[in-house]
Amino acid sequence: MTDSPQVVTVLGATRNFFKVGHYTLRRLAADAPQLTLRLAIPEARIAGRAVSDIDVQLRNWEPADPVSLAEALTGTDTMLMVPPIDRRVDIGGMYLRAAQKAGVQQIVCLGIQFAPEQCAMADEVATLEALLEKSGIAFDLVQLPMFLENILYQCKSIAEAGSFTFPVDADRPFSYLSCDDAADLFCRKILSPDSVDLSGNLMSHHAQATCAQWASALSQVCGRPITFARQTDEHFVASLAKYGMRRDAAAQVLGLWERIGAEGDAPATRAAELLLGRPSTGLEAWTRAHACCFGTEFTSCPHPHPPTQHMFGPA
Repeated sequence: MTDSPQVVTVLGATRNFFKVGHYTLRRLAADAPQLTLRLAIPEARIAGRAVSDIDVQLRNWEPADPVSLAEALTGTDTMLMVPPIDRRVDIGGMYLRAAQKAGVQQIVCLGIQFAPEQCAMADEVATLEALLEKSGIAFDLVQLPMFLENILYQCKSIAEAGSFTFPVDADRPFSYLSCDDAADLFCRKILSPDSVDLSGNLMSHHAQATCAQWASALSQVCGRPITFARQTDEHFVASLAKYGMRRDAAAQVLGLWERIGAEGDAPATRAAELLLGRPSTGLEAWTRAHACCFGTEFTSCPHPHPPTQHMFGPA
């Protein structure tokens, strides 16, 4: 901890600030008050309302203006890099050029669970990894599975219709992790960069789950039946497209689910648990802890939720 950087910046391209970046800033504020924390995101003042109760610098930048991004990163020692799904390589490359100009020393970058040629998104992640290697900046590209928090996009459906949906069969196992556990891992890396390695292993809960199991867990915490129905591929793509995500990017997200359905998800590991020094959070425990997210009062729930304006801006 003696080598902790002075400035840690969470960098994102969208206003979808409620998952790992949010949890990481909160953990750092509590565990490392000596650090200067920064959120660099378009419309930063809007996203910053979610962390208005902690000391976080807000730096706005314009996606069409790389100079504004370099200015937003000025003074940053460590960057938590959250690449967007849409235009991952182009925007990720812009991140790295700005990081080089700003003198960033360390990057923790979010990756996915699959290898090149397993799905289209994995190919893009691999291309971005090559850019990270060429940047000359020390980095960890973290293999991450589905976040449990992804279901929070469906709070309204669960509360009002008693149902949720993903483009996968009910009994198909998937690997997962909670955003809070991911943030804990990131914080350990940020505070002790030489002793924590987040590369090379999937950072997941030690066991997989299915949507059928999730429906059962939701039914228990809600005290009423919650059902799961497989979402059609076209409906899934259309649901993302209506919020402005380009169709080919939406197809990449679908490709993750298609890979899980056809070949299985990347196997769960105990790598996260070993690094955390404690058990990671299981699906049932997480669902119990978030019971307030799935009732009619979910809009006033204290947990972080997706912003009213969806994560994807205009195409």
